[in-house]
Amino acid sequence: MIIKSHIRGGYRAAADYLKEHGKNEFIRTVEISDPDAQNLDEAFHNMWAIASTTKATKPLHHISINPFKDERLTDEQVLKIVKRCEEKYGYKPNSHQRVIVEHVKDGRQHFHVIWNRISLTTGKAIWPGHHWNKSKQAAREMERELGLKRPMPKRVKRIWASVARARRTSKYLGRYQTLNTPNSEQLKSPLLSTRGPSSQPRQLTRKQSAPIIRGKKYCDENLPFRRPEWDSMELLAWAWENGCADVLAGYGIYVDFEP
Repeated sequence: MIIKSHIRGGYRAAADYLKEHGKNEFIRTVEISDPDAQNLDEAFHNMWAIASTTKATKPLHHISINPFKDERLTDEQVLKIVKRCEEKYGYKPNSHQRVIVEHVKDGRQHFHVIWNRISLTTGKAIWPGHHWNKSKQAAREMERELGLKRPMPKRVKRIWASVARARRTSKYLGRYQTLNTPNSEQLKSPLLSTRGPSSQPRQLTRKQSAPIIRGKKYCDENLPFRRPEWDSMELLAWAWENGCADVLAGYGIYVDFEP
């Protein structure tokens, strides 16, 4: 699941965007928190009426909640995600006007949530801080709680892109002895854990890795990244970026990092 976050103004444009079918096959209003509003136009008009009494130039906080194409979120799950985001952003319950709208585009479900940052209790604009990082934290937490899929980090995508280029380019064939992408079972189970001897990090010693890897860097001693919350793909990204041939070999990726 991906949650994108933006601070914006433009009530009229926001209302039109949420109502516009465009390439969307389906549009549905999930929630309008303002009891005095019967539709999106009235909801955004009431937001404007509150914000116009302040100096805030961008009083709207807009996020999009994007599950994978083969996943479907219920309204109850969406409200749980929205509540977690509000906790992260510092919006007190029932103190901020909000609307939630569902869109379906190319068969993929996603949700738009827009808050008025102006508090109904204090009349002041609440700044959500590093809202893009907080959105990512909320996404990771709710993926675990709701059993949703986690997207592949961009840096891991760059690794597989480099591997794919190496496979296609004869120039690198001598450097890459074997390039096997980890299977799904390997990627599902975390490599690092602090519990019990059976869950120690997978490592290759210098003696074990020397016959099959000509790389100069070995990271199996005093690993600086013993973080239980890291999953296998994050570890792979770290190993690739730092030239740790022994860690990559644990996943069947044998690389000669030339000096």
